[in-house]
Parts: sequence; structure tokens; C-alpha cells
Amino acid sequence: MATTLHRKDFYGTIRGRFVDDVPEAREIPASTVEEMVGSIEPAAEVREIDAAERGFCSVYRVVVSGDGRTRERYLKASPDGQPWGIPVEARIQAVLDARTSIPVPGVCGVVDDHESLPTPFYLTDALPGAELPYEHVSRLEDGPLRRLARETGECLAELHSVPAVDSFGHVRHDGPELSGGRPDGDPAHLTVGTPRDDWPTYLRDRVDRALDRHADSRFSALTAELDRWFETGIEELEGPFEPVLGRNDHGLHNLLVDPETGAITAMLDWAYTLAVPAAFDFEFAVYLLGGAFLAGLPDVPDRRPLVRDAMLAGYRTEAPARAAALSTPEPLYEALAMVRIMNDFHRLDLPDGTEGAVMARIGSDMQSLLD
Repeated sequence: MATTLHRKDFYGTIRGRFVDDVPEAREIPASTVEEMVGSIEPAAEVREIDAAERGFCSVYRVVVSGDGRTRERYLKASPDGQPWGIPVEARIQAVLDARTSIPVPGVCGVVDDHESLPTPFYLTDALPGAELPYEHVSRLEDGPLRRLARETGECLAELHSVPAVDSFGHVRHDGPELSGGRPDGDPAHLTVGTPRDDWPTYLRDRVDRALDRHADSRFSALTAELDRWFETGIEELEGPFEPVLGRNDHGLHNLLVDPETGAITAMLDWAYTLAVPAAFDFEFAVYLLGGAFLAGLPDVPDRRPLVRDAMLAGYRTEAPARAAALSTPEPLYEALAMVRIMNDFHRLDLPDGTEGAVMARIGSDMQSLLD
């Protein structure tokens, strides 16, 4: 049966939420998509292909048949032949699928390199649920948001408990190269690129890079003060600091959910996984899911307390010993999450005429930390 090729909008990204200086997703011909799927599932017949506009990677929804069944898959490929975290993402999802109950798409197979096909790429199962815009977190009712936060806490507790890293930095893999096979799901094959043993030193490096961008943002009047504040705060951090797998790329856009209940049906996009202290990962999630950065909009409350309480409750069910260390907020980590929003403020999808009010609220929130 001839395949059909359609295109639909598909909201998302790979590094943070917004990325600068990245290529456009290349369009892959339907015949090539069929070859790519066939290199992983040779017996499958591709029945339908939908090109999905998800960030800058080339992502395709495919429907395949075989063994009397019809199945839905997603194919994710590099936009330009560079890795863009795709091989690592596939291995991380395989580890989480094998070692945790975190809802991640099962990896059907990975092709790291090929003489003619656009690599790297991998094929995953499709999971149910709706993908909502990043900013929609401010429009969820309290009940669904509380459930989403609690389940996020449960998932983070499981993620932080995976024995995979012993230093800080970007997570990479050193497992065998694959030509269509499934990753083995062994966390021993996850490693850290350019590992750093000292967390304050690594954190200072992250802050410096974030503030380099902040100096060119609409909030640049705060950059010098932020630099001094971070320097003092990092010097006063008290350890010990244990590296864990950190999702980091938090946001409603990287989840599939039931919008009526807030139940999480899938956690997507793991290419930007970091090895960080658990508190760092936790505080990022609280800030980004609490929607405080949108509190300048009419009728949008700051729900960080609701999100924090629910996340802690969920975290305690899976890792009660570690949860105790997360009960006290760490302003440094929250501030860095705020800097991320400031740096990419121009990318937020805000109603016309509201930018000034939203900027003012974000700026006042940051100033309250600085004061």
C-alpha cells in the first residue's frame, strides 16, 4: 500500500525549551522514512506517515502493520547529520523503561550511523495523551495541576534513584553502536561528558553561560547584580553533593497528559539530561510547573506552593530518605530557572498587550530574591 505524507503542528524542543543557532528540521522523503523504519522493523509495512513539527529534529509519526496488528510509532532523526543528543536520548529512555515506572516511549531500535540514511535516528512506541503548550500550565485547574505535580515528584524520585552517574555534567553513553537494534537499558552504559567532580565549580560555569545570554536579554539591567548574588550564593553552598540523573528539561510541552485529570501519560525529550544534585532538578521543576513566570497575566496565580507540596508528597512515596533534603527550597536553583525564562522571554507565546506586565512580575520576583 502506498504511504501518505501529511504534516501537523507538534509543539516541543530539545534543549531547554528554546534553542538558538540550530538548523531547520530537514524534510525526509516518504520512501526514505520507509527505509528507516524497515532498518529497525524489517517485517513492518508502513501504512501512513505524518511529519511532525517538533522542535528542530525531523520527527515523523508512522503507522505500521504486521502480524495482523496495526501499531503507531514515532521516528526521530537528526536534522543535519549531527547527533543533537539523539543517540543518548534513546539510551536514556531504554534505561528508564527497563529500570523505572516513568512513562517513557519504548525504544524499538536505534541506527547510529548508515551509509545512505539520515542518521542518527531511532524509532519508539507511541503513547496516549495530549501535548499542551508550555504556557498552558497557567490554565490548568488546581486539581489537575496538583496531580501532575505529584506524579512529577514520583517520577523524579525514581529518576534520581537510577544508579548511573558519579560526576556532574551532560549525560552521554558509551555503549555499543547500534544498526537497528534495541539499546540494552543498562545504566552502566550511561556516562558524563567532560565530568566535573566539584558541584559548585560546575554550577558556576553554568551560571556564567546563562548570564552571558542574560546580558543580551530584556532583563539585562539585573545581570551585574545577579552575577554578584550568584557568586556569593555559590560560595555559601553546603554539601555534600551527590550527582543523579536530572531531567532538567521540565515543562508542560515535554509531557503527554490527560488535560482533564492532570495524569501524566508520557515524559518526552531526554536529550538534555544532566547529572546534577537532586535539589537542582527539583527546584527547576517547581518553578517551571508552578507557572510563576506567567503570573503577570490577568487571573494567573503563582502556584509554586501548590506544586512544591504536591511534588514533595509524590517524591516521598518513592524516595522518602532523599525527600527530606528537598523540603527546604534552594534560592540559587530557582533563580537559575528564572534566568532561563528571562533569557528566552521573547519566545513566550503571550496575549497581545501583556508583555510589559509579565516582564514586570518576573523582574520583581527576581528582585525579591536579590534583596
